[in-house]
Amino acid sequence: MSEYTYEEKENFEGTKVKVLGPTYDEGKPVEKDDWQAKLGSRGDMLGYLRTALRYWYSKEWYGSEKRKQEA
Repeated sequence: MSEYTYEEKENFEGTKVKVLGPTYDEGKPVEKDDWQAKLGSRGDMLGYLRTALRYWYSKEWYGSEKRKQEA
């Protein structure tokens, strides 16, 4: 990773502040990322999958995702 770049912008009060610029590396990934290798045990994998499935298929969403009426 190269050195960080900073940009100078104005905040809501009008004073100039330094803001961290983009910090990603250019290019595309060489190989696919294996999500199973990041998780240690079978229980961790099942917990990850339950959370993902709850996010997509549950009716008990939280925060800004919660709707008053279903779509």
